[in-house]
Amino acid sequence: MISASAIQCHPIEFVEKLIAANRTQDLVFTYSRYQVAPPGEQAAAPRSPIFRVPAERVTHDWLEQQLSELSPKEELAWHSFVEFSGKPFHIPMIDFQGTLQDDVIGGFETWLTNEIDQQFVLFRTGRSLHGYSLNLIPEYTWPTYLGRLLLLNGHDLPPIIDTRWVGHSLVRGFSALRWSHNTARYLAIPCLTNSRRHLAHI
Repeated sequence: MISASAIQCHPIEFVEKLIAANRTQDLVFTYSRYQVAPPGEQAAAPRSPIFRVPAERVTHDWLEQQLSELSPKEELAWHSFVEFSGKPFHIPMIDFQGTLQDDVIGGFETWLTNEIDQQFVLFRTGRSLHGYSLNLIPEYTWPTYLGRLLLLNGHDLPPIIDTRWVGHSLVRGFSALRWSHNTARYLAIPCLTNSRRHLAHI
């Protein structure tokens, strides 16, 4: 069972903001469960069929149920692909390479917003950060968005973006970020960074 404190900083809290930002509950999100494989072999690991979930059904109780149904080797992932009034869109997501200290995250968020023209909310995952934006983008612009993410990695500098994650996104046709902490592969369940502890600035 996920704790009350984990729920309060979990990305499920971002869903309500996403619905409000787009002024509709006519959103259908997509999820899957995936088996964790050794590093470098994750692309070939089994993944459940994609399941579609109307926005109003994505509640704390729903999350608790999904987490309770995971097998010992499985994790739950939220996909970027979303249906908005029946049309295909994507939630801009980012999987970062590595993490940041709290005292530099504010400046980093500003830089990231300027570079990508999106405001992101960041979640710690243990070894890295995940980012989500409220501004849904049409499916046809999504590959360009991923390309812009890759360009954030400077020449001869430590990478900012996980390039393998971008590659997996392009192959699958959607990005995916973990919502659970069910296996020993990961250090923690995703949790909102201190800079936006209550999503108050969105």
